[in-house]
Amino acid sequence: MAAWVLARANQAVIYDHIKLNRLIMFDIDIRLLRLFNSIYEKGTISEAAQNLNIRQPAASSGLKKLREHFDDQLFVRVGHKMQPTNTARDMLPLVIDAIEKMRIVNEFSKGFDSFSASRTFRISMTDSHYLSVVPTLICYFNEYAPSIKLDILPIDNNTALLMGKGEIDLVIGFVPQLQERFYQQRLFDEHYVVIANSENSDIVNSNLSLEIYKNAEHIGILPRGTGHYLIEYEIQKLNIERNVVLRLPSHLGLGTIVQRTNLIATVPEQMGRLLQEYVGVGLYPLPFKLPFWSVNQYWHEYAHHNADNQWLRKTCFDLLQA
Repeated sequence: MAAWVLARANQAVIYDHIKLNRLIMFDIDIRLLRLFNSIYEKGTISEAAQNLNIRQPAASSGLKKLREHFDDQLFVRVGHKMQPTNTARDMLPLVIDAIEKMRIVNEFSKGFDSFSASRTFRISMTDSHYLSVVPTLICYFNEYAPSIKLDILPIDNNTALLMGKGEIDLVIGFVPQLQERFYQQRLFDEHYVVIANSENSDIVNSNLSLEIYKNAEHIGILPRGTGHYLIEYEIQKLNIERNVVLRLPSHLGLGTIVQRTNLIATVPEQMGRLLQEYVGVGLYPLPFKLPFWSVNQYWHEYAHHNADNQWLRKTCFDLLQA
């Protein structure tokens, strides 16, 4: 009987030891996951360490722990870069998901007090929108959220990825490619107008006829990552050929160029009114019809229930919707 009890006790000890080893084996620190993600993005241990504000030996030690845990090299040196293995590629979406969920847990609160909150919101939008939207937001924040700061980022091909990683809180614009795992809410409709030198007699006297529009020299603007390329498509559908002699990556400086030359540009109406007020350009309706586009705010599903993001979305909607 005593032998049987002793055997059962030994068996229990062994079982507990196995359970402990399993717990240790699967206890991955969130800092190691951030290290994995940073090495994947930067391609070198030194840049990953700098990105995380840690020393390189600590990053190397962390990578060693990850390799032991997953029994895989994860990253192998090819030339001057650390290339991910197939295992690392398969792990990446799971790691990003885990990091984001941990961020949500860390930032969780039952409510968001804008008067006492101190944080920075990161919003992506095109320059045509932030020139009109940002002053409205800043004036509101000064009164109702005095410690809130804003970082404005461009909309580009990395926007969706950054939103999924929690590095962008909100997008304002027309971005039809943001679909799966994203929410959207209409803010206002936008249509396009023409701006021209206010002293251009040909346009002033004709009020911009279709013939003059076709014969004029145009400035073309095509911000990356937005839906404004549809304007080009719609104009082509109408068989209207434009003589585009200058292409710009954004609207910045556009008003000055137009007012100092005889070039014209087709721009969103809000942008056109701002340039008319502050630069003095002439503003004219298009001599043909284009469809309206909805300017929306977009957010990732992870941020949907975050109290701070909910406050930001409601604030933008209340201030901007029309």
